[in-house]
Amino acid sequence: MVTENRQVLIETAPHRLEAAYKDIFTEGALEFLAQLVTEFDPEVERVLQNRIQRRLQLEQDSWTPEFRNDSAALDWTIDELPERLRNRKLDLGDVSPANTVHFIDCLYANVQGIQVDFDDGHCPTWRNTVQGIYNVTKAVHGTLPGAPADVQSFPILMLRPRAFNMIEHHCIVNGKEVIGPLFDFAILMYHNARTMASFGIGPYFYLSKIEDPTETQLWNKIFTWTEHQLGIPKGAIKACVLIENILSAFRMEDILHSIKEHAIGLNCGIWDYCASIIAKFGMRKEFLLPDRNKYVNMGQPFLRNYMRMLINICHKRGALATGGMAAKVLPFGKEKPVQSDEEIIANVKLAKSVEIDAGVDGFMIYDLRMVEAINELWDQKSHSNNQLIVLPNISQVTAGSLLQIPKGGVTIAGLNNNITVALLFIYHWLTGSGVFFLNGAVEDSATAEISRSQLWQWIRMGALIEDKESTIVTRQLVYKMLDQIISAAYRSWCITPADRKRLLSSKFMLLDIISSRNYIQFITTYLNDSHKFRTLHNKNDGLMAKL
Repeated sequence: MVTENRQVLIETAPHRLEAAYKDIFTEGALEFLAQLVTEFDPEVERVLQNRIQRRLQLEQDSWTPEFRNDSAALDWTIDELPERLRNRKLDLGDVSPANTVHFIDCLYANVQGIQVDFDDGHCPTWRNTVQGIYNVTKAVHGTLPGAPADVQSFPILMLRPRAFNMIEHHCIVNGKEVIGPLFDFAILMYHNARTMASFGIGPYFYLSKIEDPTETQLWNKIFTWTEHQLGIPKGAIKACVLIENILSAFRMEDILHSIKEHAIGLNCGIWDYCASIIAKFGMRKEFLLPDRNKYVNMGQPFLRNYMRMLINICHKRGALATGGMAAKVLPFGKEKPVQSDEEIIANVKLAKSVEIDAGVDGFMIYDLRMVEAINELWDQKSHSNNQLIVLPNISQVTAGSLLQIPKGGVTIAGLNNNITVALLFIYHWLTGSGVFFLNGAVEDSATAEISRSQLWQWIRMGALIEDKESTIVTRQLVYKMLDQIISAAYRSWCITPADRKRLLSSKFMLLDIISSRNYIQFITTYLNDSHKFRTLHNKNDGLMAKL
């Protein structure tokens, strides 16, 4: 579709979404998108070039771990939080708005917020993107069938646009494909920002995969520009920044300062953060990350220090510090559970109690059926809206301690789990889903990132398998185990020709990723840019751009 505004070319509507498409991509929305992209695309390019330069510095060993925060010595706090943001105890995470039934169910949940996810828990097919933006817009305007009509009654929508590494291939502005987060942000804001601001329910955001304060400075500029363009109050837009990259951990105070008039706080999560250590330092033996299921958890000093420091910095500046998502889910349908519901909930409570005791103001869960139990945990642990008064002692936290990798090797079970998670993530992306369920947990791009990163690193380093004498991880061993996993799938659930073809494609894509001479920075970028993924979905949706 070529609009009257010749700056914008946008793909046609997916089958059966013609009405939703027409509602979203109005002339006004596309004009706003063109203005925003024209204004900020050069700065996005600088952000991406800076990332490349930092990566080169790391490869040349010209980077040393040190805290570098110019704002640390200054006297400042973030702007006062609005009423709806002072209690952030429980969010539902990985909620793709393209999954209409699940999204609507979440709107009725007794939680503070919903992570409305266009990133880790969302597969950005054109169909999903159109459906997701449409569902959010209808919900905000109280007209989504089956959802509450009173938008002030449901949890606040914490919108998570794609990160800077993602491109929206179905839209071109000024002759250039649009960067994913600018596309998501522009269309969502044009339709929803004024309504959200008038009701005091937003617009609120999660910002993913931030590496450096210059990136949040850019977001701050985008927020300020948008407030002016749309005529909403200055500072109405608020954002929680995910500190899920090892480099951002050394700059988190400046990151928070750079967005202070629009800040909610910072968030810590385990798997993207660990994957980023491999991404930045994984070619050096001292950064060999052992079996994650056996040796890597928030109790490890390198992760515990990161969380304590994040809480300290946030609370010192009047910002909220939130933890990651509990991925455990209760059994579905006829599943034969290994544990009872009560045992699963008890384990989640135990893990999250550690974070509450450390001083976090909130965290996420995925399973709606656990909401009541987690609310009870918060009632037992905290009687105020937040834990801003808690200031962990970080006097002993050194920059080097954030990179003290736990000792340990690889287990066959851990190797098998990483292969399975990475393989099935790719498979489900090819079906158009950003999440799937495995062994009682929801898996998304964060767990896929750490899984495929460890496979790449273990092969590169010849990691020792501790429960198989004199055996190291090799590409040949991974290939063999991968074929065994696929054979088992063929005998159980992967039985149609289309499913088997998709699984075989997933195998070869995974082999490319884990065999690459140079580390592939993001699995989602690799998949989103792949000919296979785009052709498959463009063909299925009847789009013009079949590549």
